[in-house]
Amino acid sequence: MKKPQKSNFLEWNNNIFVSSIKKINLNIILIVILDALFYLSSGYLIIFWLQRVQAKMAAFNLPTDVMSLGMERAQQLVSDVKSFYYLIIFSFIMLCIAIIFIASILKGIIWAKTANAKITFTLLSKFLGLNLIWMGFWFVLFLLISLFVEPASAVLFMIAAIILSLYFTNTLYTIFMKKQQFKSIIHALKLNIAKFHLFLLPYAIIALALFIIVRLVNLLKFQHSNILLGLIVIVYAAFARYYVSALVLEVNKS
Repeated sequence: MKKPQKSNFLEWNNNIFVSSIKKINLNIILIVILDALFYLSSGYLIIFWLQRVQAKMAAFNLPTDVMSLGMERAQQLVSDVKSFYYLIIFSFIMLCIAIIFIASILKGIIWAKTANAKITFTLLSKFLGLNLIWMGFWFVLFLLISLFVEPASAVLFMIAAIILSLYFTNTLYTIFMKKQQFKSIIHALKLNIAKFHLFLLPYAIIALALFIIVRLVNLLKFQHSNILLGLIVIVYAAFARYYVSALVLEVNKS
């Protein structure tokens, strides 16, 4: 497809939208189930990790008067603090790896179904390797923001990082499902930066539609309204993923 001109830009996007809708089939049910399973399992792991950390912190006895301790007891206290600190770091790394592993299986199947790619052990293995690099980078970035950015600005930085991660990740996964190469990372970064003007309006519409959906659902007040909202967002994301995948492929051709 040729590079869209200003006069037919909306028509170009409309054609992509229509073609993406035609690709949707019963696989979307599986996609929604797997997506919900991913967020539920990841949320459970995070809550379990936080509870274990809190339990360890509650069991850690720090003397109120450190200065009154003898040299030997003080050295033992320093050793205990270091061990606790390293335990937190190690457990957090293991948590990230567990989430990446789950994502590589569930999200791998989701994106393969969306891109109509054949699901094989090789594909999922390569997708795991890709995510160890890609998701690992974003986990480190989020950690650095939480540790070194002022609390007043941390939320803004986090939101910006999340938006960027979603923007680049959608392109990366679409391209990877076609080529299944690690250099898809470089390709996706170049494409997202060079063709930003072609992605801006479609992503703005997707974000606006999501905002409207969330606001409308929030008007419903009942006991399990949050569960309904989560389910609706996951279903919406499944439909949007088909469109984004088709958009990326067409932008890549232009």
